[in-house]
Amino acid sequence: MNPTTPGTAGSPRTARAPRARRRPALGLATPLAATVLLTACGTAHSSDAPAAEPARPAAAPSPAVSLPSIPPLTVDGSAPSPSAASSSPVCPGSGVSLAAEEANAAMGLRVMTLRLTNCGTATRVLNGYPDVRVLDAGRKPLAVDVRHGASDIMTDGGFDAGPVRVALRPGEQAVTGLVWRNTVTDGTPANGAYVSLAPSAGADRLTVPSLIDLGTTGKLGVSAWARG
Repeated sequence: MNPTTPGTAGSPRTARAPRARRRPALGLATPLAATVLLTACGTAHSSDAPAAEPARPAAAPSPAVSLPSIPPLTVDGSAPSPSAASSSPVCPGSGVSLAAEEANAAMGLRVMTLRLTNCGTATRVLNGYPDVRVLDAGRKPLAVDVRHGASDIMTDGGFDAGPVRVALRPGEQAVTGLVWRNTVTDGTPANGAYVSLAPSAGADRLTVPSLIDLGTTGKLGVSAWARG
């Protein structure tokens, strides 16, 4: 006989077993939620973080450039000794050095100063006129009429003052002047590229580059040595 429970209006009702409570499917929901969270975190991380720059290759070092060594020359055109090359300025074996200043030009007249320096250790005595020659580009002497003074070229009392004794101690200087005209008439103009000078008769010659545009005159005036 089935058990009965009191019902409405006295009619018997069959007793029902109590329903079991439904639990959430944690086993399925939890992995899905974790996957969504991990995916979201991964997306945010990749978009917010700056992209790493690729490593740049190191610059290759510049190759070393070696320049040719050009030995210096003294005023007389010879190469100095190794000990002399290390000192400045270079003093030739003669103990004196020569320099040519730029020529002053006016109405075809040229005037140039040559400066002699005693770069040695002993006193040098000058008395008279230097021995001057004009050389071409190949260092060959030109046919030039070199005269003491400038009476045939220009009028200048100072240029024709005559010789005086000049004693140069180490470091002191003496000067001489050159004067010429570059007039061109008949013939081929003579242009010198170097001046060769001996301070006195029998002394070593010194050579410096300098333009001597004699034209067709062929004359060069030289003044006596004077203290610089």
